[in-house]
Amino acid sequence: MKAEETWRWLELWERARDRALTHEEEALLNEAVTCNPEVRALLARAALMDAETACMEMPETISAPSPRTVSVWRRALLPAAAALVSAGLVWLWDREPPPVATLARAAACKWGNSALPTLEGSALRPGLLELLDGIATLKFKSGAEVTLEAPVTLEVLSTMECRVKKGTVMAEVPPSAKGFTIHTPETKVVDYGTRFGVSASEDGKCLVHVMEGLVEVERAGEKGRKELRAGQRADYGGFIKQALNPDADPFEQTESSRWLPGPINQLADGWQLVTTAYGRGRDSWVQSSKQKVSGRESFLRVKFTTLNDGLNRKAYAAFDLSAFAGKRVAEAEFALHVEPSDLGFASLVPDAVFTVHALTDEAQDAWDEAELSWENAPAHSTAPEHRNSPVAAQSVLIGEFTVPQGTTRGAFSVKGAALVRSLNADTNGMLTLIICRQTDETATSGLAHAFASKENTRNTPPLLKVRLE
Repeated sequence: MKAEETWRWLELWERARDRALTHEEEALLNEAVTCNPEVRALLARAALMDAETACMEMPETISAPSPRTVSVWRRALLPAAAALVSAGLVWLWDREPPPVATLARAAACKWGNSALPTLEGSALRPGLLELLDGIATLKFKSGAEVTLEAPVTLEVLSTMECRVKKGTVMAEVPPSAKGFTIHTPETKVVDYGTRFGVSASEDGKCLVHVMEGLVEVERAGEKGRKELRAGQRADYGGFIKQALNPDADPFEQTESSRWLPGPINQLADGWQLVTTAYGRGRDSWVQSSKQKVSGRESFLRVKFTTLNDGLNRKAYAAFDLSAFAGKRVAEAEFALHVEPSDLGFASLVPDAVFTVHALTDEAQDAWDEAELSWENAPAHSTAPEHRNSPVAAQSVLIGEFTVPQGTTRGAFSVKGAALVRSLNADTNGMLTLIICRQTDETATSGLAHAFASKENTRNTPPLLKVRLE
């Protein structure tokens, strides 16, 4: 056996003794001990050395055995030690609690500090899962299904319960799992055969939204249980308000922690970069309801739905092009950065297609962030056909991009000849881009996608990269 293999098996043995093996390591070591005599002999010697070390630490009043006696005993005990190693490992495995769920689906997932296996199809014992990106579905032995929407930290407790430490999950519970329970730091949600979502934060804030059926909610410090039926929700601690603008409290962060651009950033190979934070640049979004958008929110919200006329949203980004005045653009790219959204459920929106349009009616380029609304937005009308597209006579399509379901981080961009033509056709030193989502939700309360605005303190604002001729 090679030296690196020896050390690998000895390390796994130590981890087994400390009960620190992952389930993948456990299966690997168990198979090796059962089927590989060389590994079994190695671990038997390791077990024997452990025993000898323990003997060496015995009180000095007990006389030590002679070297010849030790040698005889070593030869006699090695086969027994090998058997004990095998039996001991089986004993260790048998002490583990049985699996209570299965990781039924893991789509484009990135995992954090998870104590449980994260391969699709893995059996899950009680333990912690931390999902950083993507969507994963757990199928509990009771029949309940819980979908994790990143970022989320969830603890699997039993066949009938789990705990959301922070983040968002969606649960579908059949009659066989009636009574399935989801805990949060200060809330307990008991299901009675339904479909519902739970969002929670570590400070105790919690949102429970029922799509179908009935749940009962218990809240720390409150007497009795609260019933919620289809279409109803309970918001504890202003969770929705916090989700709408997490950067609203200026005392939480007195200085911006994000990179801010200079007047114009010179990049490699002649490329230049400008963001909506530069000069007369602006960004905001509009919603097909009476909700007022200030233009100072951290996120640009974008959503299309045929299921609720008041929840459609479009985003607007305006760029100051004064630094390029009198110059021709050879290449260009527009980019947005996705942020985790706490509005709606990602599992109700499949891979989402977004289109980006350039405003061609320059008379509308002077829109005001503070006054922008569904009624006065550029290249927009309140007609149903414009819920997810601008007025064609006042705009031009420059490209599209797709955000995979469950994606909470990353940059998405469009580039090409249409964008270059729009930049070169400019006569007023401003370019307004309109972002629309083409993909509908599969049920009410689907995700409203979020992109970082120039007010966002954690990510890059909308940006435009150009290379001049």
